[in-house]
Amino acid sequence: MRKLLVVCGIVLCCFFCASARGIVPPSKSAQVRGKVVDAAGAAVSSAAVTLTDLSTNTANHATTRSDGTFDFSGVSAGPYIISIEKSGFESYSERLSPATQNNITATLQVAKLNDSVVVRGTVNPEATPVPSREDVLLMPQTVRVLDRKQLDAAGPVAGGAQMLQYTPGANVMGYGQTGATKYTVILNGLQQGWAGEATSFIGAGSLDITYDGIPVVDPATGLWQSATMPQNLVIQDVQVNYGPGPADGRWYTDVGGRVEFTPVQPTEERHLSVAATQGPDNQQNFAFVGNTGHFKGWSTVLGGGLGRADDFREAPDGFGNHTRNGSVFGKTVRTASAGSFTFGVLYAKGGGYRPTVIPTADVQLIDPVSGIHFSQPGCGFYCALPYASYNKYDTNEMFMTYARQRMYFSPTSTLENSAWYTHIRRFHRRNQDALAQGSQVDEWNNPHSNMFGDQIRFTQVLPYNTVSFGGYLISEVYNSHNLFYNPIDGGSGSQQIVGVGSKFRSGYFQQDNVTFFAQDDVHPIARIHIIPSVRVDGFSTNYSDQAQRDITFAPNTYFTQNSDGTVSPSAGPVYETHCALYPQGQTPNEDPFNNVFGTPVNSSDGNAAKDQGSLCGAHESRSAVEPGIDASVMPKDWLMIYGGYDVIYRSPALGGGGGQFQAVNPTYYTLAKAAYGQFGGKIHFTNAPVLRNFIAGVSYFHNDYTNQEIDFETANGVEETGGGDSTYHGVDAFFDADPSSNLHFFFNFSGEATNFTKYIQGGPSLAECAAQKLTCVSYANIPVSYVPDITLNTGVYYGIQYHDRTILEPRFWVESTGKQYIWSNNGILNSGIAGPTKTSMPSYTIANLSFNAPVVFKKQSFNLRLDLLNVGNTQYNEFEYISSGQYFAALAPDPTNLPNGYINAYPGAPRMIYGTITYQF
Repeated sequence: MRKLLVVCGIVLCCFFCASARGIVPPSKSAQVRGKVVDAAGAAVSSAAVTLTDLSTNTANHATTRSDGTFDFSGVSAGPYIISIEKSGFESYSERLSPATQNNITATLQVAKLNDSVVVRGTVNPEATPVPSREDVLLMPQTVRVLDRKQLDAAGPVAGGAQMLQYTPGANVMGYGQTGATKYTVILNGLQQGWAGEATSFIGAGSLDITYDGIPVVDPATGLWQSATMPQNLVIQDVQVNYGPGPADGRWYTDVGGRVEFTPVQPTEERHLSVAATQGPDNQQNFAFVGNTGHFKGWSTVLGGGLGRADDFREAPDGFGNHTRNGSVFGKTVRTASAGSFTFGVLYAKGGGYRPTVIPTADVQLIDPVSGIHFSQPGCGFYCALPYASYNKYDTNEMFMTYARQRMYFSPTSTLENSAWYTHIRRFHRRNQDALAQGSQVDEWNNPHSNMFGDQIRFTQVLPYNTVSFGGYLISEVYNSHNLFYNPIDGGSGSQQIVGVGSKFRSGYFQQDNVTFFAQDDVHPIARIHIIPSVRVDGFSTNYSDQAQRDITFAPNTYFTQNSDGTVSPSAGPVYETHCALYPQGQTPNEDPFNNVFGTPVNSSDGNAAKDQGSLCGAHESRSAVEPGIDASVMPKDWLMIYGGYDVIYRSPALGGGGGQFQAVNPTYYTLAKAAYGQFGGKIHFTNAPVLRNFIAGVSYFHNDYTNQEIDFETANGVEETGGGDSTYHGVDAFFDADPSSNLHFFFNFSGEATNFTKYIQGGPSLAECAAQKLTCVSYANIPVSYVPDITLNTGVYYGIQYHDRTILEPRFWVESTGKQYIWSNNGILNSGIAGPTKTSMPSYTIANLSFNAPVVFKKQSFNLRLDLLNVGNTQYNEFEYISSGQYFAALAPDPTNLPNGYINAYPGAPRMIYGTITYQF
């Protein structure tokens, strides 16, 4: 590692010194000009033209004029790739050298396949266009771009997490079928998100998620709340970068890679698109996107959507576990000769009732309200508990506003600055729970975050290298507010009153991340790029337990109503806390604001109300240096070979609960480290035999993830602490082809093996566990849970034509998820401690079918779409775990002899049929 740091440092210093001595690019006097026409020879205006220099991998952008012409002046001798994009036409690309070929005529062919519902118009060059196949070819790492053709496969009511199911190596688990509910996403074994009982088994927050280039992962919790990306129809494309990659594109959780959700962008022309969807289980969705086009230097887009649905899980009383979601976004771009200014805003909210897991076998669990045997064999594969037995409403919302300024000091010098503010709020309300009777039967969970960030980057193109450096600062305040209570014991959620036996928290985390990076893309000759990079990361966390200030206690004596209408006095709660500021033995007392202070008591005290904060306050800071080197070579115009080795550090986070210091002692606060290596190749042809225009890629990856803090909470609320190391290696592959203008294929595959090389639950090491007489278990060489050995999806779209116009477009695709090992909460199987197992859940494959019928009237168009998801109505579970029996203990006939070792599951959705009508003009 030290040798790698020294090498990277020497390379960077040499090229910075060369820059300081005034090396400037050679004279650029070549010119590229041309004209874009359609098949009839008519000029095509407002087409996006990109000229990419293969020596530097830098791009110049232009838009065709009203007569279809364009030009680039002052460019070098190349070689170049020129690509042209225009809505309604097939993409065009060509290799050229300005020294010998500086005037071209590009003929665009009309696209025969329907290209989604809301994407229309040429994207403003200063906005964020869909990466072309040429762009993907030139990227020096494994990258998969999901355009609208593949995003449509997720279905019209899918959210952001479900869209990711179609990238290689993805496994998406959740409890719903719309974007309103939460999901856990695992990509090549690394996790992001949290979906009910599908909790964190490998350390939450190991993937980065961005929206239009801005990070949306909460730095304190490490989590992305997928319900804040609820609307499929307003997303332009999704770009998945595998591995950390070069330093200048990295954020703070890129251990396994980065997922960029790009919304529909401002375009050069005016247009409006609206789409309405009707589906089963009262599913309805409406989405719209409007674009002003280019007007006096400004281009603006505004869009959004609303959705509502019942869940496919059926309760005996007809309770549908209803969900709702909505989002609205806007973005405006002001272009000028010296740069551009961008301003954007997003508000999104998704919420719904969250059904419980269900046992896969009948173990005689009887619901007290309906009398059903609660299990898939007992009451149906998609059975749910009735409203009176269990109802928990889970809401997630996010507001974000951001600005980006790009300044061109010269054709070779660029400065870019992005600033943003994000507010994230999560609200859980549980009012009925037959599974958790007692003093914590209800829940009022309301954590929230406020985050400010700023990133600056400077790029200088030199004759034989491209230097970039910069950094970012992110400052966040996260509050972990939560209250478990029972009204009978004096508690109240809406009034935030702690009763007897309550559990509560309100910790404040000031999370500050500061990062500086430097990177040099060395290209000594055209088509060879060597990219050493280095990042210096600083992580700082300040913690303060303010539960005693934010939450009110029930009086020392309060009155409860008896069943006969009389009232009885009851003793109030006793404050149990770890905070040493409140002396042992002090009796509770009320201050004038009705807050009870005092007494850290033993939890066996019947009146104890427990503050979940582990200490009064703390401050911890950590820093690390992240070296990396990536390289690529392009021996042929159609072939790219690449590889890299990158190191990244991550600040530990407990996830969706109380934050880092609720269960983790600050002295154990260490940075997790990932060392990620990959090697692969990509090919792209624009006019190949048989396949014609296609791109394909295959890569091998190996990721060593060490010093992980793997804390989790079992289904019945027991918190477990552990840590260790894990390793991941495998192969990812993808393929897109357009053999003709009315035929499209796609293919995504991943094969992977994982295991814990070291993982101890219950203590820092087995030796220390023995010394302290702790119950600890080692899970070394046990597979990492929920990482399928194989994932595969493939599909074909075909346009049936009449008089050279597509009248019907059938689409067929399949998804297959292989064997994956599951987690166990069963103390009997795991020596009293939950952990990974070598028990696997069944693989599954589902088939899907869709039909599009476009109707075009001059500049207006309608599209009628019918989606049949899981057309074979396959019954499968997308998540399973082994139960200790505690979660459903209240339903067991004999609470002294609980069944255990059975499997609880979230079933996948049955056959779903959706109809969508879209209008565009």
